Amino acid sequence: MIEMIWQAEFQQAAFRCVVEAFSRPGQISVLPECKHNAAIAVLATLVDSESSLADPHQQLDNSHWLRLQIKPTAPELAAFILCQGTLPVDFEPCQGTLASPELGATLVLMVAAMNGGDTTYQLTGPGIETAVHIAPQGLDISWFKQRSGWNGAFPLGVDMLLATEEGILALPRTTQIKEIN
Repeated sequence: MIEMIWQAEFQQAAFRCVVEAFSRPGQISVLPECKHNAAIAVLATLVDSESSLADPHQQLDNSHWLRLQIKPTAPELAAFILCQGTLPVDFEPCQGTLASPELGATLVLMVAAMNGGDTTYQLTGPGIETAVHIAPQGLDISWFKQRSGWNGAFPLGVDMLLATEEGILALPRTTQIKEIN
């Protein structure tokens, strides 16, 4: 039997969760009946044979690559990049071009939890009615510092999804992140 995350019904529901997460940055979106790592479930939903995916921290095993039906790509060229949030940034993702800003990469960062981390961040921007505070656990501080540089020439930049076992939290390139402690 094929695991749920690879089935169309789950992927349709998961896609709605991803859209909801991006429309409400900073709010946790729980994937339906997901007993897997949400990061892999998101990739199963968003990636297809026409996509490009990098896994610089080697989080995917051979069975995942076979199910995704694609081959690994260098992070600099990938549309999607799966990363272990505890590790520091060690690559430069595609940020799109002025003619095609939509080519900026989407980074899926695996973190331990959405709250309880040592550093608290304030999120503001489109889709956020009042400032939201997050304190991701298992996220190296370099990710948000690098993100600031990557997104410094809007509309160029990258989008991020923080993923835990329970759900996802989207940080579109339009979201402003400020460290508050």
